[in-house]
Amino acid sequence: TAAVATRDMATIDAALCATRLKGLMTSWNDNPAVWGGADALLIGSGANKEDDLRYLKSVALQIWLFGYELPDTLVLVTKTELHVVTGGKKAKLIETVVATVAADAGVTVVVHNKPKGEDGEAQADELVAIVVDASLVVGMVAKEASEGALTKYGTEKLKTKSVSVVEISSGLADAMAVKDDAELLLMKQAAKLTAKAMAWTVERVEGIVNDETKVSHAKLSEEIEDQILDPAKNLGLKDIESDDVDICYPPILQSGGEYELKMSAQSSDKKVHYGVICVSLGARHTQYCANIARTLMIDPSKQMEDVYAAALAAQEAALAALVDGADLAAPHDAAKAALENASGLSAETRVSLVAKLGKNVGTAIGLELREPSLVLGPKSRGAAQKIKAGQCYNIQMALAGLTNEKAKEGSKGRTFAVIIADTACVSANGAAPVVLTSGVTKALKDISYQINDDDEDEDDAKETAKAKAKTIAAGGVVLDAKTRGEEGGPTDEDARRRKQATLADKKNRETYARLVGAKDDEAGGGKGGATSDFKAYERMADVPVPRGTDPVITVDRDAESVLLPIHGQLVPFHVMAIKSVSVTQDAGASFIRINFNAPTAPGATAANATYPANVKFPDLSFLREVSFRSSDNKHANYVVQEMRALKRTVSTRETEKAERATLVRQERLVLSHGRVHRLVGLWMMPTFGGRGGRKAGTLEAHTNGLRYVGAKAEEQVDVIYSNIKYAFFQPAKKEIKTLIHFHLHDAIMIGKKKTKDVQFYMEIMEAVQSLDGGRRNMYDPDEIEEEQRERDREKRIHKEFSGFCRKVQDIWEKDFPNLNLEFDSPYHDLAFDGVPFKSTVRILPTASCLVELTEFPPLVISANDIEVVNLERVGFHLKNFDMAVIFKDFSRDAHRIDQIPVQHLDNIKQWLGTLDIKYYEGKSNLNWKPLLRQIKEDPDEWLEGGGWEFLNNELDDLDGDEDGEGEESESDFEPSDDSEEEESEEESESESMVESEDDEEEELSDSGMDWDELEEKAAADDDEASESDHGKKRKKGKK
Repeated sequence: TAAVATRDMATIDAALCATRLKGLMTSWNDNPAVWGGADALLIGSGANKEDDLRYLKSVALQIWLFGYELPDTLVLVTKTELHVVTGGKKAKLIETVVATVAADAGVTVVVHNKPKGEDGEAQADELVAIVVDASLVVGMVAKEASEGALTKYGTEKLKTKSVSVVEISSGLADAMAVKDDAELLLMKQAAKLTAKAMAWTVERVEGIVNDETKVSHAKLSEEIEDQILDPAKNLGLKDIESDDVDICYPPILQSGGEYELKMSAQSSDKKVHYGVICVSLGARHTQYCANIARTLMIDPSKQMEDVYAAALAAQEAALAALVDGADLAAPHDAAKAALENASGLSAETRVSLVAKLGKNVGTAIGLELREPSLVLGPKSRGAAQKIKAGQCYNIQMALAGLTNEKAKEGSKGRTFAVIIADTACVSANGAAPVVLTSGVTKALKDISYQINDDDEDEDDAKETAKAKAKTIAAGGVVLDAKTRGEEGGPTDEDARRRKQATLADKKNRETYARLVGAKDDEAGGGKGGATSDFKAYERMADVPVPRGTDPVITVDRDAESVLLPIHGQLVPFHVMAIKSVSVTQDAGASFIRINFNAPTAPGATAANATYPANVKFPDLSFLREVSFRSSDNKHANYVVQEMRALKRTVSTRETEKAERATLVRQERLVLSHGRVHRLVGLWMMPTFGGRGGRKAGTLEAHTNGLRYVGAKAEEQVDVIYSNIKYAFFQPAKKEIKTLIHFHLHDAIMIGKKKTKDVQFYMEIMEAVQSLDGGRRNMYDPDEIEEEQRERDREKRIHKEFSGFCRKVQDIWEKDFPNLNLEFDSPYHDLAFDGVPFKSTVRILPTASCLVELTEFPPLVISANDIEVVNLERVGFHLKNFDMAVIFKDFSRDAHRIDQIPVQHLDNIKQWLGTLDIKYYEGKSNLNWKPLLRQIKEDPDEWLEGGGWEFLNNELDDLDGDEDGEGEESESDFEPSDDSEEEESEEESESESMVESEDDEEEELSDSGMDWDELEEKAAADDDEASESDHGKKRKKGKK
């Protein structure tokens, strides 16, 4: 900074003072017109009023030159001298720069010391005498002529002496506008503080909207101000002292149709309206200012989004025009041209926006928030002052009085405004300006929120709900709201087909390159706990001695070995060398058969090369099998049970050991000190296991990870942030629990299980309810009260979970921005039923994954891991189809999701297409394991054969279309030769075969009926047929 405080007294950076004074003289000499032709400058300050947010040229000049505000001081500057009237410590402070300023700037500094207890008028008369004697034209700041007793006295004296006085505001602004390196550093600090405060404000507004809390604009403004005034504690800016900061103006928040886009506006006491929210705030660091403004839009219409996009483009155009040497009107002209050529808007709207464009698009900013002489607008066109490198500007696009055509007349959402402002610094040599507040996004996708909770859009929401319900009833696509009978459907299908066609070649090239460039990552060894790593006994002396003369089969639990009598000797075998053991009875005797792990065992031929013992001892022979006959059936059964129990115990232990050996070492959890964000009453999946009743635990957010603490001391799980690959927050919609789910990069151990998925949940209602309490009446007050309690519980749980997720998200964005972690929520409108494992579950797509989190094991398939998707058993006569997901890692088996209802087919296609995932359709199931192995072994042949196009059945379908519709319909109903076809397919086909050719005309005539009408007609036909049959029986009876 310009001044450095020592323990004894403050000091001034004399060299910096001389440099800046020299710069002032340069501006004064080079631009006399800007200085009004003044020969001397008289500037004074009054008493220090720290509580007032005022911007004075005199104070700005003092801070710029000396690094301090000097109250009750009068300064006279001539071309060769600097006279200062002040007293006490201030006079001594100025005297420290006399020699340096004289040497470096060629200016003589004269201090007129005001004695203690005097008003300083005698010293002021000395300055007036200098002016009068030399007949100087004095430059003053007219608005500050009465600022302080000394300034007021000097002004009156000049009038009595008939001294010519001119305005020098523009000259002072010109001299101080270009920032040196020290000033730029302070500007960047102020901008960093401003951006941090805006980021906090945006998150706070998001929390208010999500939690549906009622907060007034004024209250929120006070909260923002508190954040700014203590940046180290509140915003994590440890390098900024609270004593050095202040607000530029009280933060301004406006919503609900009442907008005044001025820095002098006040935040009202009205509650924040969930529509368009305009936020403006500025912060000062060591008196240097930075400003920022953002607009947040809740449930905006398409027209509102287009208007915002036009305003954003205009502001970006103004920033781009902020180049060294440009005219001060250039940014305004660029913004106007951008609005005139805005895309997506009608000509009338563009004209309206241009008319609403303000008189300027910004002003210079620095020691003063707004510099009136450096205004970026038409009035400054052709001015002597130009945009210069090193200057800083507040570029602001403000459009007020806009109309939302979708909102009702007189509603709060009918009128809205858009304001976007940033602080930027002009670069040298015509380069693009540096936006100092770019840390807060202003992109449309980041400031637009879709929550569908606006009361004013209630009617539209009801109509949309009705359309969705009707669409679902018709078996159509929820997102497109179209029934099967509508003619608009093929347009979307054609667009998807065109997009899929462009993806085909790209996907083939990517797969081929991946297969050719892949390295053989197969490990040389076998599984953990290989046979070659175990030893029954270290020495022969350790082998137990037989008790009797006839050796018997013995199980040694301590050595984990089995001793077998061979040729009269007990030969030890480690239990892990045994593959299986069985006992059978025949002719009163028991036969014990023991099979060993061996490379020549049936089915193990392919594994011979990687069998651990065979690799370690390639020249040895292996015992494959041994059998024993025993006349003691009881002992034979006992020995077999003992061997099986010992093998089971050792295998379990070694499996767990092997799993732990493959775990990636995690960093230690760093516990937070002070306030810790907690979510209590949670259950965890997978469970810790063990006996005893389960109890809920607590999830805590710490510095670098999360910790779940169960009811017992040993029940503790740490999830490190850097190990989280995907995070999901799933509120309870058609489910009984609200949950937070983490899919990890590397597996962790929970109890004795290794898992990559950890879930924390809370049930919103009892999973099982007793219905034996007698008849239940919908008008029963107790029933109504119980339902209300359930709704309240669901809302409370959702609020707690969403609040916790938001706080964890804050930690991620603040401390771990490189991890790019974000809580993802499923799209419930795209949900579909399917069988990913063993049971039918509800599967939900998200922005990046396909998940099923309600039941365990969970399903988490990342879109980034998917190579292609094959939709199998897709046919008009089938009610269900299957989906095979093929991964980019060919070592993974294809994952199947079976029995998906066919009405979800278009939804799945649309989701896959949105993520640029190539998919194919087929009429039969494929055996993917050998297919993938074949592709992996010979990628060249696979590519020459068309790559993935072997899955494309559209060409065959087109050939079928040329043969005629009748033949195609007949071929569709031919019996299948596929022996692996499921019963559901056969049932579906048998149902479709009920339709006969006689019904074709009737079916065509009924194509305009809805499903309810068709069902009523079918019931009537059944009744008519029943009566006809009954009549025939009666006639037969009469005969």
